[in-house]
Amino acid sequence: MSYSQVRGFSLRSSLAAAVCLGLAGAAHAANDLTEAGTSVSNTFELSYSVSGTAQPIITNDSVSPPAGATVQGTPTLFTVDRKIDLIVTATNSTLSTAAGVDATLTFEVLNEGNDTAAYSFSIADLDSGAGTFDATGLIVRYLIDANDNGTDDDGAYTVLTATPTGTGAGSASFTADVPKGVRVFVQIQGTVPAGLGDTTSDDITLVAEVRDPTAFLLEASATPGAVTAASGGANVLTGAAQNVLADGVGVAAAEAAGVADGLFAATGIIQVETADLTASKTVLVIKEPGTDDPFVGLTDCATATAEANAKAVPGSCVEYVIQVQNNGVTATATNLVIDDILPAEVTFVAASLATTTGTGFEDDAGVAGAGPTLTVPTTPAQSDCNGTTTCVIQLSDATLSAGEVGQIVIRAEVK
Repeated sequence: MSYSQVRGFSLRSSLAAAVCLGLAGAAHAANDLTEAGTSVSNTFELSYSVSGTAQPIITNDSVSPPAGATVQGTPTLFTVDRKIDLIVTATNSTLSTAAGVDATLTFEVLNEGNDTAAYSFSIADLDSGAGTFDATGLIVRYLIDANDNGTDDDGAYTVLTATPTGTGAGSASFTADVPKGVRVFVQIQGTVPAGLGDTTSDDITLVAEVRDPTAFLLEASATPGAVTAASGGANVLTGAAQNVLADGVGVAAAEAAGVADGLFAATGIIQVETADLTASKTVLVIKEPGTDDPFVGLTDCATATAEANAKAVPGSCVEYVIQVQNNGVTATATNLVIDDILPAEVTFVAASLATTTGTGFEDDAGVAGAGPTLTVPTTPAQSDCNGTTTCVIQLSDATLSAGEVGQIVIRAEVK
């Protein structure tokens, strides 16, 4: 089937599949549909009078008719047929993740039919073109909601072999029996390649196909794991339940022709979220001392306004600017730390944070204390730069949001 066909399947739920043996007796009040295979019997009674005299009752109850009744015919009978229906939901339909890691899309599958079912799964990971990627090493695993509490706390997930739709399925390729009204959790895990850009995405479609269980509720199952096909031909009122596929009409070939195909699908999106940082450091001579005594340092280096054509003679004030820009679209750079050690030929004067955008560096909520924190020399000994252990300027407890620019502005005096 083509990718467009897969994407056209009913998105009535996002794929989740898992089942546990031993759930046949579980109670699921939310699904009160009459069980497939139930034989429904019905009778009637007709009473009437002639000239005020009551006449014998007419009934079709041939099993236990009222006394003196005239029995005409037999009770009406029909068998409730098997409605095959799922709700598939992508529970994290867009998953943001870093590049170079394993990402897990999560789905849920709910048996909305009126009988026990099993499922097999296939994966379509076929998007292409600019801004897309394909996760590698895809793994499908499932877990049944055995305690019916809506959370996956019922044990460990079981890996399931993905099987193309309509093909044979070994025991490792389809789930155990899933009673009506039971939810199954499904995970698709894949590796996101390293080096991907921000907002790069991968659409992964999980397709669920209904399979015959080990045992239906009221009937035997001769071929567990076989595709549960629609029953063709005329309606048979009594006997074994017939299969009715309840998925809607979509884009897939069979569905486009108005024929349900028993496939239920949903699509999850893995989207890379990464900060794209660029950083630079520049230096500018702000002001030089007077010509009368060029070796007398300036007293206003910390606040001086830049003068044109100032030279870097001893005693001059220089300004270093460390600039960091987040060129990403969505991701914030966190746990950001900048270390700078000034050269031995200068003396530290002052440092501060600045920005050319809205906010620049901000506090990192994942680090204790209020940030961003700029640590600078505080004593004459620390400010007398030696190029190794003194004049250390550090920014910590900082983040930089997408589109923001953060700066550290440092003033120093040439020795």
